[in-house]
Amino acid sequence: MTALVVRLIALTVVLQRLESTCGFTSPHASRLAVSSRGSILYAGADNLYNDFDEKDDDDDEEEDEYIDTAELGDWRTFRMNLAETGTASDKKTNSEAPRKSVSKENEQLLRSQSKTLAEEYESGIWAHEAPKPEVGGLVLRMPLEVELYRNTKHSVMGKKLRASIEEGDRIALWYRKAQIMCEQQMKKIAGMAEEGQIDASKLDEESNDFLQMYLDNQETWQEVCLVVDGNNASGKASALVLNRPMAFKLTENLAQLVLQGSMARTNTVVKANLPDLAHFMRAFGTECAVYVGGPDKQDAPATLIHGFKDLLGAKEVSPGTNIYMGGMDAAIQGVIDGEYKALDFRFFVGKHCFEDNLLELECILGKYQPIACARPLALKQCIALPKPLYHEVLELCGGELKMISQLELLKRDDISINLEVDEDDEDILDELDELSKLEDDDEEEDDDDFVI
Repeated sequence: MTALVVRLIALTVVLQRLESTCGFTSPHASRLAVSSRGSILYAGADNLYNDFDEKDDDDDEEEDEYIDTAELGDWRTFRMNLAETGTASDKKTNSEAPRKSVSKENEQLLRSQSKTLAEEYESGIWAHEAPKPEVGGLVLRMPLEVELYRNTKHSVMGKKLRASIEEGDRIALWYRKAQIMCEQQMKKIAGMAEEGQIDASKLDEESNDFLQMYLDNQETWQEVCLVVDGNNASGKASALVLNRPMAFKLTENLAQLVLQGSMARTNTVVKANLPDLAHFMRAFGTECAVYVGGPDKQDAPATLIHGFKDLLGAKEVSPGTNIYMGGMDAAIQGVIDGEYKALDFRFFVGKHCFEDNLLELECILGKYQPIACARPLALKQCIALPKPLYHEVLELCGGELKMISQLELLKRDDISINLEVDEDDEDILDELDELSKLEDDDEEEDDDDFVI
């Protein structure tokens, strides 16, 4: 089954009857709040997002019901089963579809890095669209063409694109129309340059709208981010970019930045309370996976991400994810003692910080796509992956996102495209064939004559 946009509202009645019909049990103590409208507040523990922004007047006198997830079991697995098979059962059947595999080369590389993660990956890797960003899940930066297509209410260019799309246009067709629109705008803006400089104040509303979207897209191109915390009440959230490797070997200066942050150089009090630099270099000096986690908080000590529940000082980012943060002292000692390998850990310098529900808003505006996934996708190293993590995740999701991945790959000449075809890929092949015909037509007719 192709990936579904799994709306948790559809699970309300099912969730209320899980104990009697499915016999699910769980060790988790967080709660899902089911409102009288049928919306569900969801995320880990206290980090909740509400599926509805408004409340009906008729519900003013009704009280919300609460469901303890101790009676629900692993709701992430439960939801994944619905997305993958259309059933709530976590039991394997003879008719179960074979596990997904989108890159044998990536799997082989993972086996050389982590036996545990490789076994989890090979036993049933999964990813599917989520309705909203959630702690412990991913958000992926969408291509500019997709952002324009989705943002029809607040983008001048988005409205113009939608006006050009006819009923029945498939993904490849509207995607190509968006590409042509972008090319036309870039030529228009470039034509206004004087001595290599563009005066933004002279741009019309349409060009200014496009330029802002274009520059923002370039800065965050194909980011795969892990949401590590969020709070519905404050509207704050933060995420780490997983696919921006910075270094895999430490110098003393980089080690100090990772371990202590830039501020510790001048703060002797802070420095005295941090792990010893020489001890850290002994553990991670020759092999250390350091990533640029985002543009914010880059002067702070790096965030440590791993999959070890029993690591002293570690904290699970959200119940049920089995993804953990922290435990630096224990990680250093564990690597020195040979209990862990250096590449079992990932260090992130900086992060994305969101205020005023901005992350959720950017998902609504089409900039980011929320994804729920199995933990190997978040924990494995992004070291010379044969298939980029961005495309691996999109293809695992299937459906429209898989098609978007293929369309993006067609833009690149630095990596080879190996499209593994199965029965579910027939629509994708049709789309690519349609796109190929459209591009052949474009070669016969100059793009400037194609006015949107």
